[in-house]
Amino acid sequence: MTSLSRRCGITVTELYALANLDFEYELAGRTLPSSVARRWRHVLRLLPEARSANCLDPGDLGGPIYERLVAWGVTPRVLQLAPGQEFPSPQVVSEVNDKRFSHQLEKHFGVELPWARLLHSLEELEAAVRDCPYDWVLKHPLGVSARERVVGKRGRLSDSGRGWARKQLARWSLLFEPWVEPRRDFSLHFEIARDGTWAFVGHCQLVVDPSGVYRGNQVLSGEEVPGRALACGCAVAGELARKGYWGPLGIDAFEGMLGVQPVLRPLVEINARYSFGRLTLALRDWLPEGWCLLWSHPKQGAEAYPPLPAQPRPGAYGLPVEADPEGISGTIVCVAPTPDELSRVRA
Repeated sequence: MTSLSRRCGITVTELYALANLDFEYELAGRTLPSSVARRWRHVLRLLPEARSANCLDPGDLGGPIYERLVAWGVTPRVLQLAPGQEFPSPQVVSEVNDKRFSHQLEKHFGVELPWARLLHSLEELEAAVRDCPYDWVLKHPLGVSARERVVGKRGRLSDSGRGWARKQLARWSLLFEPWVEPRRDFSLHFEIARDGTWAFVGHCQLVVDPSGVYRGNQVLSGEEVPGRALACGCAVAGELARKGYWGPLGIDAFEGMLGVQPVLRPLVEINARYSFGRLTLALRDWLPEGWCLLWSHPKQGAEAYPPLPAQPRPGAYGLPVEADPEGISGTIVCVAPTPDELSRVRA
C-alpha cells in the first residue's frame, strides 16, 4: 500500500501517530539521530486518544497523506503529513516553546530569578558573568534536557564556554541565569482545548542525574504540587490559549537553593507538546487507583524487564507492550501501592 500511496497520493483515513522526538531539533534547524526516535515510535499509544493508532517510523516518512494524525509536537513537517487536519500554527508553537518566551512570562508574572537576562553579544555575557555573585548557566533557547548549555563558575568564563557562546550568538540570543541547586524538580501538565479552555491533567517529579540530565519521572500518591507553582501554571496555560496554541502543555518547575536562599521557581520552561511526563501520567491507566510509579530512562545496557501488564503486582517492568512491542526502548517502569514500597522496588 505504501508504494501505491506514494505514486497516487492516497489519503489514509486510519489513525496514525508520529513520535517526532526531534521536535525541538526541527524547530532549531538541527537533526536528532533517527535511531533514537525509532526506539520510541510506538510510545504515543500510551495516550487514550492514540491507543489504536498505527505508528509511523520518523526515519521513513513520505508517501500517503494522513487524515488523522497524533504527533508529539507540531512542526511544518507535521502539517505536510496531515494538510487537511487542524493544528495550531507552527509559528506559535515555536514561539511558546522558546526559553526566551518563558523568560518574558517569568518577568511578566514577577517570578524571574535575580541576574537572569537575555544576552545578545559576548560583551553582554562577560558583563553578566562579572555581575552575578553565583555560579551560572547559559542556555540555548531550544535546548533539551541539559543539552545545548554551558555551566560556569562564579566570575569565570572558560575558553570553551566563550567559543560555544560565540558560535550560538551568531544566530540566537541566549538565556543567562544564576545556578540554582535543585532539591525537587517537577512538571505540571495541562490540556488546552481548541476553544481556549484548559484543564489541569496532573503533575509528576522529574528524575535527573547529578549533571542535570533528565532520567525519568515519578508519581507519588498524596504528593501536593506547591500552590504558587500551580497558580503560575494556570496563568501560563491561559497565556498560551490567548496566543492561539491548543493541545498538550507541560511546564517544568523546581524547588532549590540559590546560595543559602530557598527558591521556588514555578516556570523553568514550557513544553507545548507531548512529553514523557505526560505519558507517565497516562501510565496510571494500567495501575490500581492511587498507586505510585517511576518511569526511568537508565543508561544503555540496563537489564530488560517484562512488559507492564494491566493491574500489575508491585515490581519493575518495561513499558506496556502496546507502547514498546519490540522491547527496544530501554525503559524501566517501577510500580507499587505506596511511596515507601516504590523506593524498595526502585532500589
